[in-house]
Amino acid sequence: MEFDPNNEVVLLCVKGMTAEGEGKIEEAHQLFRQAWETATNNFEAFTAAHYLARNQKDPEDGLKWNLKALSLADTIKDDSMKPHYPSLYLNVAKSYETLGNRDQAVQYYQFAADSCAHLPAGKYAGMIKSGVKEGLKRVNQKEPTDEVITQLVNGWCERKDLKPLAMILPAYVANLDSANDVNKLISAFSYLSATRCLNEAEQKMVDQLIKKMSNSISKTDD
Repeated sequence: MEFDPNNEVVLLCVKGMTAEGEGKIEEAHQLFRQAWETATNNFEAFTAAHYLARNQKDPEDGLKWNLKALSLADTIKDDSMKPHYPSLYLNVAKSYETLGNRDQAVQYYQFAADSCAHLPAGKYAGMIKSGVKEGLKRVNQKEPTDEVITQLVNGWCERKDLKPLAMILPAYVANLDSANDVNKLISAFSYLSATRCLNEAEQKMVDQLIKKMSNSISKTDD
């Protein structure tokens, strides 16, 4: 389902975000509360709950509203809801992290990572993926980037070797170790390999890396 910019609940949430941007946190909270009380269906209620979770004074209340938003989203059986889930899972994960519940935080950060495949490309997707990546690092999860990739990227950065960096960095920065992200890395490294612009040692590392990532995807598919 799509947001209707003329919908009363949406308009109240927009006003709330404007107030929040001006530092009027209490006014924003009241507008989000009004949106919740105005909602007449699950999509409107989901929208209001998603915003009402913001700036709650009690972290337990923040978690409650984030879970409420997620629960309401689950009742809306529409494929257009899929791009909303990375943000919803990310917010729930952050709430659990704030409350010191590491196990639940890890679980929901991973849910967020897995659902990022549904995000359309753009700045918003980059922001969400960055939030998920940093969250996984904070809760002491293994960083989702192969150490060989990190070694290669660091070497290119040190030499200011722009050609391989331009080919690899977009997929590297956005990588959350999901099957979709790994496939993007495979494509990027395959294209780089085909250009034969690397020295012999790096060419061998890249070719081995492509094989390793391709095998990992094949095992996942099985």
